[in-house]
Amino acid sequence: MGSRIKTDVKKLFEFWCEVSPTPGLERGTNNRGGGPAAPAGVILESFPEGFRDKEVLTGIPSFAYPCDLSFTEVLKYSFVHTTGDSKWRFGFCIHVPKTKTAMVLITYLPWHDTFLQLLQVLSDLKRSNPSEFRAFLSEAYNQGVPESGGSLKVFYNGGQNQFEFVRPQQFQLPNILKNNNLNMYYSFVKPKEMIEVFAAMLAERRIVFTSRHLDRLSACIQAANAFLYPMVWQHIFIPVLPWEFKDYLGAPMPYLIGVPKPVLEAVSPEELGEVVILNCDNEILESPFDDVHSLPSEIVSQMKKQLNNKQDHQGDGVSKIFLNALVQLIGGYRDAVEYHETSKTFNPKKFIESRPAHLRPFLAKMMELQIFAQFIDDRLKMLNSGLGFSDEFELETVRYAEKKKRGRNYALMKSLKDKLMGKRSLSRVYAKNYY
Repeated sequence: MGSRIKTDVKKLFEFWCEVSPTPGLERGTNNRGGGPAAPAGVILESFPEGFRDKEVLTGIPSFAYPCDLSFTEVLKYSFVHTTGDSKWRFGFCIHVPKTKTAMVLITYLPWHDTFLQLLQVLSDLKRSNPSEFRAFLSEAYNQGVPESGGSLKVFYNGGQNQFEFVRPQQFQLPNILKNNNLNMYYSFVKPKEMIEVFAAMLAERRIVFTSRHLDRLSACIQAANAFLYPMVWQHIFIPVLPWEFKDYLGAPMPYLIGVPKPVLEAVSPEELGEVVILNCDNEILESPFDDVHSLPSEIVSQMKKQLNNKQDHQGDGVSKIFLNALVQLIGGYRDAVEYHETSKTFNPKKFIESRPAHLRPFLAKMMELQIFAQFIDDRLKMLNSGLGFSDEFELETVRYAEKKKRGRNYALMKSLKDKLMGKRSLSRVYAKNYY
Protein backbone atom coordinates (compact mmCIF):
# COMPACT_ATOMS: atom_id res chain seq x y z
CA MET A 1 0.00 0.00 0.00
CA GLY A 2 2.92 2.35 0.72
CA SER A 3 2.67 6.00 1.59
CA ARG A 4 -0.85 7.29 2.06
CA ILE A 5 0.19 10.81 0.99
CA LYS A 6 -0.25 11.69 -2.69
CA THR A 7 2.98 13.06 -4.16
CA ASP A 8 2.03 14.40 -7.61
CA VAL A 9 -0.31 17.11 -6.32
CA LYS A 10 -0.95 19.92 -8.80
CA LYS A 11 -3.33 22.18 -6.86
CA LEU A 12 -3.37 23.63 -3.36
CA PHE A 13 -6.90 22.34 -2.84
CA GLU A 14 -9.46 20.29 -4.78
CA PHE A 15 -12.78 21.60 -3.52
CA TRP A 16 -14.38 24.21 -1.27
CA CYS A 17 -17.99 24.29 -0.11
CA GLU A 18 -20.38 25.77 2.42
CA VAL A 19 -22.72 23.34 4.18
CA SER A 20 -25.99 23.92 6.01
CA PRO A 21 -27.24 21.37 8.57
CA THR A 22 -30.46 19.51 7.92
CA PRO A 23 -33.18 21.43 9.84
CA GLY A 24 -34.54 19.67 12.92
CA LEU A 25 -32.39 16.57 12.43
CA GLU A 26 -31.77 14.54 15.58
CA ARG A 27 -28.77 12.39 14.77
CA GLY A 28 -29.33 8.67 14.81
CA THR A 29 -33.12 8.62 15.15
CA ASN A 30 -33.60 7.23 11.66
CA ASN A 31 -30.84 4.69 12.23
CA ARG A 32 -32.46 3.43 15.43
CA GLY A 33 -35.76 3.08 13.61
CA GLY A 34 -34.18 0.89 10.97
CA GLY A 35 -34.79 3.29 8.09
CA PRO A 36 -32.19 5.07 5.94
CA ALA A 37 -30.27 7.81 7.71
CA ALA A 38 -31.29 11.36 6.86
CA PRO A 39 -28.48 13.46 5.35
CA ALA A 40 -26.63 15.53 7.94
CA GLY A 41 -26.69 18.61 5.78
CA VAL A 42 -26.80 20.06 2.30
CA ILE A 43 -24.12 21.83 0.25
CA LEU A 44 -25.30 25.38 -0.41
CA GLU A 45 -22.38 26.72 -2.44
CA SER A 46 -19.22 25.19 -3.87
CA PHE A 47 -16.08 25.79 -5.93
CA PRO A 48 -15.08 24.73 -8.52
CA GLU A 49 -18.39 23.92 -10.12
CA GLY A 50 -16.93 21.03 -12.10
CA PHE A 51 -16.01 18.90 -9.07
CA ARG A 52 -17.84 15.58 -9.56
CA ASP A 53 -16.46 13.11 -7.01
CA LYS A 54 -19.78 11.71 -5.77
CA GLU A 55 -18.28 9.86 -2.80
CA VAL A 56 -16.68 13.04 -1.47
CA LEU A 57 -19.75 15.17 -2.18
CA THR A 58 -22.00 12.67 -0.41
CA GLY A 59 -19.75 12.39 2.63
CA ILE A 60 -18.94 16.06 3.23
CA PRO A 61 -22.20 16.96 5.08
CA SER A 62 -21.66 14.08 7.51
CA PHE A 63 -18.12 15.20 8.32
CA ALA A 64 -19.25 18.83 8.63
CA TYR A 65 -21.94 17.75 11.12
CA PRO A 66 -20.69 14.40 12.54
CA CYS A 67 -22.90 14.70 15.62
CA ASP A 68 -25.02 17.27 17.42
CA LEU A 69 -22.64 20.20 17.87
CA SER A 70 -22.49 22.70 20.71
CA PHE A 71 -19.79 25.37 20.71
CA THR A 72 -19.38 29.02 21.69
CA GLU A 73 -16.04 29.70 19.97
CA VAL A 74 -14.74 29.10 16.45
CA LEU A 75 -14.43 25.35 15.89
CA LYS A 76 -11.82 24.06 13.41
CA TYR A 77 -10.87 20.44 12.81
CA SER A 78 -9.72 18.00 10.12
CA PHE A 79 -10.96 14.72 8.75
CA VAL A 80 -9.73 12.18 6.18
CA HIS A 81 -11.27 10.55 3.14
CA THR A 82 -9.43 7.52 1.74
CA THR A 83 -9.44 7.34 -2.06
CA GLY A 84 -9.76 4.23 -4.20
CA ASP A 85 -5.97 3.99 -4.53
CA SER A 86 -5.56 4.14 -0.71
CA LYS A 87 -4.35 7.74 -0.63
CA TRP A 88 -5.55 10.15 2.04
CA ARG A 89 -7.52 13.20 0.98
CA PHE A 90 -7.73 15.68 3.83
CA GLY A 91 -10.81 17.67 4.76
CA PHE A 92 -10.68 20.82 6.87
CA CYS A 93 -13.79 22.26 8.46
CA ILE A 94 -14.67 25.48 10.28
CA HIS A 95 -17.77 26.41 12.29
CA VAL A 96 -18.25 30.03 13.35
CA PRO A 97 -20.81 30.76 16.12
CA LYS A 98 -22.16 33.82 14.26
CA THR A 99 -23.06 31.76 11.20
CA LYS A 100 -25.37 28.77 10.83
CA THR A 101 -23.23 27.04 8.23
CA ALA A 102 -19.88 25.25 8.01
CA MET A 103 -17.06 25.71 5.50
CA VAL A 104 -15.14 22.69 4.21
CA LEU A 105 -11.94 22.51 2.16
CA ILE A 106 -10.72 19.30 0.50
CA THR A 107 -7.04 18.80 -0.42
CA TYR A 108 -4.41 16.13 -0.89
CA LEU A 109 -1.89 18.20 1.06
CA PRO A 110 -1.49 17.36 4.79
CA TRP A 111 -0.72 20.96 5.75
CA HIS A 112 -3.04 21.08 8.75
CA ASP A 113 -2.04 24.43 10.22
CA THR A 114 -1.97 26.17 6.83
CA PHE A 115 -5.44 25.08 5.72
CA LEU A 116 -7.10 25.64 9.09
CA GLN A 117 -5.70 29.20 8.99
CA LEU A 118 -6.88 29.55 5.40
CA LEU A 119 -10.41 28.57 6.40
CA GLN A 120 -10.44 31.35 8.98
CA VAL A 121 -9.43 33.86 6.28
CA LEU A 122 -12.06 32.51 3.90
CA SER A 123 -14.76 32.67 6.57
CA ASP A 124 -13.89 36.26 7.49
CA LEU A 125 -13.58 37.34 3.86
CA LYS A 126 -16.93 35.86 2.87
CA ARG A 127 -18.68 37.83 5.60
CA SER A 128 -16.77 41.11 5.22
CA ASN A 129 -16.03 41.24 1.50
CA PRO A 130 -18.19 38.70 -0.40
CA SER A 131 -17.48 40.34 -3.76
CA GLU A 132 -13.77 39.57 -3.45
CA PHE A 133 -14.25 36.15 -1.86
CA ARG A 134 -14.64 34.23 -5.11
CA ALA A 135 -11.68 36.00 -6.72
CA PHE A 136 -9.43 35.04 -3.81
CA LEU A 137 -10.70 31.46 -3.88
CA SER A 138 -10.15 31.21 -7.63
CA GLU A 139 -6.63 32.63 -7.47
CA ALA A 140 -5.61 30.21 -4.72
CA TYR A 141 -7.14 27.29 -6.63
CA ASN A 142 -5.29 28.14 -9.84
CA GLN A 143 -1.91 28.50 -8.17
CA GLY A 144 0.51 25.62 -8.43
CA VAL A 145 2.03 23.90 -5.41
CA PRO A 146 5.36 25.38 -4.23
CA GLU A 147 8.48 23.23 -4.08
CA SER A 148 9.60 21.72 -0.77
CA GLY A 149 10.52 24.57 1.55
CA GLY A 150 9.16 27.13 -0.92
CA SER A 151 6.12 29.39 -0.68
CA LEU A 152 3.61 31.42 -2.65
CA LYS A 153 1.36 34.34 -1.74
CA VAL A 154 -2.26 35.15 -2.58
CA PHE A 155 -3.46 38.71 -2.02
CA TYR A 156 -6.91 39.94 -1.00
CA ASN A 157 -8.72 43.06 0.25
CA GLY A 158 -7.46 45.02 -2.73
CA GLY A 159 -3.91 43.81 -2.18
CA GLN A 160 -3.75 45.09 1.39
CA ASN A 161 -3.63 41.59 2.87
CA GLN A 162 -1.94 38.38 1.81
CA PHE A 163 -2.05 34.71 2.67
CA GLU A 164 1.17 32.73 2.34
CA PHE A 165 1.27 29.03 1.54
CA VAL A 166 4.55 27.61 2.84
CA ARG A 167 5.35 24.05 1.81
CA PRO A 168 6.99 22.11 4.67
CA GLN A 169 10.35 20.45 4.12
CA GLN A 170 9.98 16.78 3.20
CA PHE A 171 10.27 14.40 6.18
CA GLN A 172 10.21 17.34 8.60
CA LEU A 173 9.29 16.22 12.12
CA PRO A 174 6.34 17.93 13.85
CA ASN A 175 7.47 20.94 15.86
CA ILE A 176 5.59 21.55 19.10
CA LEU A 177 5.65 25.33 18.61
CA LYS A 178 4.50 25.26 14.99
CA ASN A 179 2.31 22.15 14.79
CA ASN A 180 -1.14 22.59 16.34
CA ASN A 181 -1.85 18.84 16.28
CA LEU A 182 1.24 18.02 18.33
CA ASN A 183 0.67 20.99 20.64
CA MET A 184 -2.85 19.82 21.51
CA TYR A 185 -1.81 16.18 21.93
CA TYR A 186 0.97 17.27 24.25
CA SER A 187 -1.43 19.51 26.19
CA PHE A 188 -4.29 17.06 26.67
CA VAL A 189 -2.61 13.64 26.86
CA LYS A 190 -0.06 12.59 29.47
CA PRO A 191 3.25 10.92 28.54
CA LYS A 192 2.12 7.59 30.00
CA GLU A 193 -0.92 7.49 27.71
CA MET A 194 1.15 8.62 24.71
CA ILE A 195 3.44 5.63 25.19
CA GLU A 196 0.47 3.28 25.60
CA VAL A 197 -1.08 4.50 22.34
CA PHE A 198 2.30 4.16 20.60
CA ALA A 199 2.63 0.58 21.87
CA ALA A 200 -0.93 -0.23 20.74
CA MET A 201 -0.18 1.09 17.25
CA LEU A 202 2.94 -1.07 17.09
CA ALA A 203 0.68 -4.01 17.91
CA GLU A 204 -1.84 -2.94 15.22
CA ARG A 205 -4.79 -2.82 17.62
CA ARG A 206 -8.28 -1.45 17.14
CA ILE A 207 -7.79 2.02 18.65
CA VAL A 208 -10.38 4.68 19.47
CA PHE A 209 -9.75 8.28 20.51
CA THR A 210 -12.76 10.10 21.91
CA SER A 211 -13.60 13.65 23.00
CA ARG A 212 -16.51 16.08 23.13
CA HIS A 213 -14.31 18.62 21.32
CA LEU A 214 -13.84 17.90 17.61
CA ASP A 215 -10.76 20.11 17.30
CA ARG A 216 -9.06 18.31 20.17
CA LEU A 217 -10.15 14.92 18.86
CA SER A 218 -8.81 15.34 15.31
CA ALA A 219 -5.60 17.04 16.47
CA CYS A 220 -4.71 14.34 19.01
CA ILE A 221 -5.29 11.43 16.66
CA GLN A 222 -3.38 13.10 13.82
CA ALA A 223 -0.43 13.75 16.15
CA ALA A 224 -0.42 10.17 17.45
CA ASN A 225 -0.44 8.89 13.88
CA ALA A 226 2.56 11.09 13.02
CA PHE A 227 4.60 9.42 15.78
CA LEU A 228 4.56 6.19 13.77
CA TYR A 229 7.01 7.68 11.21
CA PRO A 230 8.96 6.26 9.34
CA MET A 231 6.26 3.60 9.20
CA VAL A 232 2.77 4.37 7.89
CA TRP A 233 -0.54 3.21 9.35
CA GLN A 234 -1.91 0.82 6.73
CA HIS A 235 -5.38 0.24 8.15
CA ILE A 236 -8.63 2.17 8.65
CA PHE A 237 -7.86 5.75 9.64
CA ILE A 238 -10.74 8.13 10.43
CA PRO A 239 -9.79 11.16 12.60
CA VAL A 240 -13.46 12.15 13.05
CA LEU A 241 -16.15 9.48 12.70
CA PRO A 242 -19.63 10.77 11.78
CA TRP A 243 -22.71 9.17 13.31
CA GLU A 244 -23.70 7.67 9.96
CA PHE A 245 -20.45 5.66 9.84
CA LYS A 246 -20.42 4.34 13.42
CA ASP A 247 -20.74 0.76 12.13
CA TYR A 248 -17.02 1.02 11.29
CA LEU A 249 -16.36 0.53 15.00
CA GLY A 250 -17.44 -3.09 14.65
CA ALA A 251 -14.84 -3.78 11.95
CA PRO A 252 -12.74 -6.86 12.84
CA MET A 253 -9.48 -5.41 11.46
CA PRO A 254 -7.06 -2.86 13.01
CA TYR A 255 -8.17 0.75 12.95
CA LEU A 256 -7.35 4.19 14.31
CA ILE A 257 -10.58 6.16 14.69
CA GLY A 258 -11.52 9.42 16.39
CA VAL A 259 -15.07 9.10 17.74
CA PRO A 260 -17.02 12.11 19.03
CA LYS A 261 -18.20 11.34 22.54
CA PRO A 262 -21.94 11.44 21.65
CA VAL A 263 -21.31 8.86 18.90
CA LEU A 264 -19.29 6.56 21.17
CA GLU A 265 -22.00 6.73 23.86
CA ALA A 266 -24.45 5.27 21.36
CA VAL A 267 -22.30 2.16 20.79
CA SER A 268 -22.49 -0.72 23.27
CA PRO A 269 -19.38 -2.49 24.66
CA GLU A 270 -20.57 -5.66 22.93
CA GLU A 271 -20.55 -3.86 19.57
CA LEU A 272 -17.03 -2.54 20.20
CA GLY A 273 -15.41 -5.75 21.41
CA GLU A 274 -11.72 -5.64 22.38
CA VAL A 275 -10.64 -2.09 21.67
CA VAL A 276 -8.16 0.42 23.07
CA ILE A 277 -9.92 3.67 24.07
CA LEU A 278 -8.19 6.96 24.86
CA ASN A 279 -10.41 9.68 26.33
CA CYS A 280 -8.74 12.98 25.40
CA ASP A 281 -10.95 14.90 27.85
CA ASN A 282 -9.95 13.12 31.05
CA GLU A 283 -6.61 11.53 29.98
CA ILE A 284 -7.85 8.01 30.71
CA LEU A 285 -6.82 5.08 28.54
CA GLU A 286 -8.64 1.76 28.74
CA SER A 287 -7.21 -1.35 27.12
CA PRO A 288 -7.70 -5.10 27.44
CA PHE A 289 -4.06 -5.50 26.38
CA ASP A 290 -0.69 -4.80 28.01
CA ASP A 291 1.17 -3.65 24.92
CA VAL A 292 3.67 -1.48 26.82
CA HIS A 293 4.85 -4.55 28.71
CA SER A 294 5.60 -6.20 25.37
CA LEU A 295 7.94 -3.37 24.32
CA PRO A 296 11.62 -3.75 25.31
CA SER A 297 11.84 -2.39 28.85
CA GLU A 298 14.98 -0.34 28.12
CA ILE A 299 13.20 1.59 25.38
CA VAL A 300 10.11 2.20 27.53
CA SER A 301 12.23 3.46 30.44
CA GLN A 302 14.11 5.78 28.13
CA MET A 303 10.90 7.19 26.62
CA LYS A 304 9.35 7.77 30.07
CA LYS A 305 12.46 9.57 31.28
CA GLN A 306 12.66 11.78 28.20
CA LEU A 307 8.95 12.61 28.11
CA ASN A 308 9.02 13.60 31.78
CA ASN A 309 11.98 15.90 31.16
CA LYS A 310 10.08 18.88 29.76
CA GLN A 311 13.20 20.98 29.25
CA ASP A 312 13.99 18.98 26.09
CA HIS A 313 10.51 19.21 24.55
CA GLN A 314 10.94 22.40 22.52
CA GLY A 315 11.01 22.26 18.73
CA ASP A 316 10.88 18.69 17.44
CA GLY A 317 12.11 17.25 20.74
CA VAL A 318 8.92 15.30 21.50
CA SER A 319 8.76 13.90 17.97
CA LYS A 320 12.36 12.74 18.23
CA ILE A 321 11.63 10.76 21.40
CA PHE A 322 9.29 8.49 19.45
CA LEU A 323 11.53 8.52 16.38
CA ASN A 324 14.52 7.41 18.45
CA ALA A 325 12.51 4.52 19.86
CA LEU A 326 11.85 3.31 16.31
CA VAL A 327 15.48 3.92 15.33
CA GLN A 328 16.54 1.52 18.08
CA LEU A 329 13.95 -1.04 16.97
CA ILE A 330 14.18 -0.99 13.17
CA GLY A 331 17.05 1.37 12.35
CA GLY A 332 19.36 -1.58 11.68
CA TYR A 333 17.24 -2.95 8.83
CA ARG A 334 20.09 -2.29 6.35
CA ASP A 335 22.20 -4.94 8.10
CA ALA A 336 19.77 -7.48 6.66
CA VAL A 337 19.64 -6.08 3.12
CA GLU A 338 21.24 -8.48 0.68
CA TYR A 339 22.72 -7.12 -2.54
CA HIS A 340 22.21 -9.04 -5.78
CA GLU A 341 23.16 -8.23 -9.35
CA THR A 342 19.80 -6.81 -10.31
CA SER A 343 18.09 -6.06 -7.01
CA LYS A 344 18.30 -5.84 -3.24
CA THR A 345 16.25 -8.00 -0.88
CA PHE A 346 15.57 -8.15 2.83
CA ASN A 347 16.52 -11.24 4.88
CA PRO A 348 14.21 -11.48 7.94
CA LYS A 349 16.30 -14.13 9.69
CA LYS A 350 19.45 -12.09 9.23
CA PHE A 351 17.68 -9.03 10.62
CA ILE A 352 16.67 -10.79 13.84
CA GLU A 353 20.14 -12.29 14.30
CA SER A 354 21.80 -8.90 13.80
CA ARG A 355 19.78 -7.25 16.55
CA PRO A 356 20.70 -7.17 20.26
CA ALA A 357 19.33 -10.16 22.17
CA HIS A 358 16.96 -8.08 24.33
CA LEU A 359 15.18 -6.73 21.21
CA ARG A 360 14.71 -10.01 19.36
CA PRO A 361 11.46 -11.27 20.98
CA PHE A 362 9.65 -8.02 20.23
CA LEU A 363 11.08 -7.69 16.71
CA ALA A 364 10.06 -11.25 15.86
CA LYS A 365 6.43 -10.24 16.53
CA MET A 366 6.87 -6.86 14.86
CA MET A 367 7.97 -8.47 11.61
CA GLU A 368 4.49 -9.96 11.27
CA LEU A 369 2.92 -6.50 11.17
CA GLN A 370 1.66 -4.92 7.97
CA ILE A 371 3.18 -1.56 8.92
CA PHE A 372 6.65 -3.14 9.17
CA ALA A 373 6.28 -5.14 5.95
CA GLN A 374 5.29 -1.96 4.12
CA PHE A 375 8.19 -0.05 5.65
CA ILE A 376 10.67 -2.64 4.32
CA ASP A 377 8.96 -2.70 0.93
CA ASP A 378 9.17 1.10 0.62
CA ARG A 379 12.85 1.20 1.64
CA LEU A 380 13.76 -1.58 -0.81
CA LYS A 381 12.00 0.27 -3.62
CA MET A 382 14.10 3.32 -2.86
CA LEU A 383 17.30 1.27 -2.81
CA ASN A 384 16.43 -0.70 -5.96
CA SER A 385 15.55 2.47 -7.86
CA GLY A 386 19.00 3.87 -7.13
CA LEU A 387 17.54 6.77 -5.18
CA GLY A 388 19.55 7.94 -2.23
CA PHE A 389 17.53 9.05 0.75
CA SER A 390 18.47 11.12 3.76
CA ASP A 391 15.16 11.57 5.56
CA GLU A 392 15.18 12.26 9.28
CA PHE A 393 14.86 8.57 10.13
CA GLU A 394 17.99 7.62 8.18
CA LEU A 395 19.94 10.57 9.59
CA GLU A 396 18.92 9.70 13.15
CA THR A 397 19.88 6.07 12.51
CA VAL A 398 23.38 7.17 11.52
CA ARG A 399 23.66 9.40 14.59
CA TYR A 400 22.54 6.56 16.84
CA ALA A 401 25.06 4.14 15.30
CA GLU A 402 27.88 6.66 15.75
CA LYS A 403 26.85 7.27 19.35
CA LYS A 404 26.89 3.53 20.09
CA LYS A 405 30.29 3.21 18.40
CA ARG A 406 31.71 6.03 20.53
CA GLY A 407 30.25 4.33 23.59
CA ARG A 408 31.87 1.02 22.71
CA ASN A 409 35.20 2.71 22.01
CA TYR A 410 35.02 4.54 25.34
CA ALA A 411 34.20 1.31 27.16
CA LEU A 412 37.11 -0.45 25.44
CA MET A 413 39.55 2.34 26.24
CA LYS A 414 38.38 2.44 29.85
CA SER A 415 38.79 -1.33 30.15
CA LEU A 416 42.33 -1.16 28.74
CA LYS A 417 43.16 1.74 31.04
CA ASP A 418 41.83 -0.12 34.08
CA LYS A 419 43.89 -3.17 33.17
CA LEU A 420 46.98 -1.05 32.65
CA MET A 421 46.48 0.77 35.94
CA GLY A 422 45.96 -2.57 37.63
CA LYS A 423 49.25 -3.90 36.27
CA ARG A 424 51.08 -0.75 37.42
CA SER A 425 49.63 -1.07 40.90
CA LEU A 426 50.66 -4.70 41.02
CA SER A 427 54.19 -3.80 39.88
CA ARG A 428 54.49 -1.28 42.71
CA VAL A 429 53.41 -3.95 45.20
CA TYR A 430 56.02 -6.38 43.86
CA ALA A 431 58.72 -3.71 43.95
CA LYS A 432 57.85 -2.72 47.51
CA ASN A 433 57.96 -6.31 48.69
CA TYR A 434 61.19 -6.98 46.79
CA TYR A 435 63.11 -4.05 48.26
